[in-house]
Amino acid sequence: MSGMLDYLNFSMDSEYALGLCGLFAGVFMLFSGFYVLMIKPYLWRQQVRKRLSGSATERLARVQILKSQQENQQSMLLPLVQRLAGLGKIENLQRSLLQADLYWNPSTFLSLVALLALSGLALGLLRENFFLGVGLAAFLAWLPFLFVSMKKRRKSRLIEKQMPDSMELLARSLRAGHTLTSAIDLMSQEIGYPLGVEMKIVYEEQRLGLGLSQALRRLGERVASRDLRYFVTAVLIQTESGGNLAEIMENIGYVVRERLKLAGKVKALTAEGRFSAILLGLLPVGIFLLMFFLNRSYIMILLTEPLGHKLLLGAGVGMLLGAVWMKALIKIKV
Repeated sequence: MSGMLDYLNFSMDSEYALGLCGLFAGVFMLFSGFYVLMIKPYLWRQQVRKRLSGSATERLARVQILKSQQENQQSMLLPLVQRLAGLGKIENLQRSLLQADLYWNPSTFLSLVALLALSGLALGLLRENFFLGVGLAAFLAWLPFLFVSMKKRRKSRLIEKQMPDSMELLARSLRAGHTLTSAIDLMSQEIGYPLGVEMKIVYEEQRLGLGLSQALRRLGERVASRDLRYFVTAVLIQTESGGNLAEIMENIGYVVRERLKLAGKVKALTAEGRFSAILLGLLPVGIFLLMFFLNRSYIMILLTEPLGHKLLLGAGVGMLLGAVWMKALIKIKV
């Protein structure tokens, strides 16, 4: 009898040890993937940004790295995704990553999405709830796309704020007798991130022999900004048909400045609606937390009863639809 008990204890200890080893291996792989897919590209980007402000040789190497990073890298995952989603989808994803200032390969980004989705699905299966796993997988897979969208909007807003002064500086440089390429180089030195960095890339690319028109087209692909596309289109048309480019730059700067003024007025007029939307969105959550601390037995019915789960789900969907509806009401494009 004692031998049987010793065997059972040994078996349980072995299973416990194997479980700990598996947990350690899973955590190690998770953190390793996070480092390779998130931290390492970020550190690489920071290093490249420092090099960009250094000598001309370092800036030249920066552009060479950028071109090889985007045009020459391939992976085993990319051809499979191209067959499933189509080449156009991969090109759109690559363009979105560039516009978000994320110099990743599409395969790296998709690998991160797959890793997050599998992590969410695994968490749901550990809780023995398949639908929870599917929901977590969809939510975690959506987070990288949300991050890219937020980075795109932030970069676009910063560039739009820099556009009026940049166009005036470019116009004054052209009137002073500078060529267009030297004026772009001067603007890249005087204007900060991100527009100055993008203009420096344009200047260095045309020095490599890419051609100013092609370098400007690549600039339009890297930046999701209507105002910058106005500048690119104006320069491309002027190089083919001629005209007073300095006057065109001044007009673009004036139009962009007036549009930003109008956007500021619209934002001020819709501040009340935006504050109401935030308040109505946070009020149910605040009341739930208040009741949780003041009368926990009363509110725990929503967390313990099946009907409470349905009510919470319905409330969440209703709040989400209300937030989307109010955002559509107060959003005015200018």
